[in-house]
Amino acid sequence: MSEANRSGNPSPDQPPPSRSSLRIRVSIAALLLFGILGFVVAALVGSGDDADEAVTASPAVDRVIPNPGDEVLQQQRVAVVLDARYRLSSLVVYQSEQLTGGVDVTAQVDRIEGLNRFEFVPGEGRLIEALSPDTNCAVATFVLIARPEEADTARWCFEVS
Repeated sequence: MSEANRSGNPSPDQPPPSRSSLRIRVSIAALLLFGILGFVVAALVGSGDDADEAVTASPAVDRVIPNPGDEVLQQQRVAVVLDARYRLSSLVVYQSEQLTGGVDVTAQVDRIEGLNRFEFVPGEGRLIEALSPDTNCAVATFVLIARPEEADTARWCFEVS
């Protein structure tokens, strides 16, 4: 075998690659291209909702429950999980997007130690017995424990069926 053949370049006395070989190469290239495009589309679709990112953009907020835009039942807990350096000052639940006439449920919020999770569960005898149908919003106000004079808030809305 000549040096030209070992390097993959055809020698002048050899015929060009067959059409079936060319088809295989084109097919492989097309499959690779479609695979890469699939990953790009999956990344764009799975990147999440901008509203969700806006709520958790604060370094204080690890997670909110329910997630922004989720559809939940009337007895769904409303919660915020904060970074360990923060504590909840208040949690207000609004029965519309207008943020008027909210119910301050802070007095009935349970704190789950270790998770720094603050949650309110509607129920009989509670400040809110059931979340109202349609859009509900929650506003959590929290402070950095080292600087309690500096408050920040997280607002998110969800649908109740």
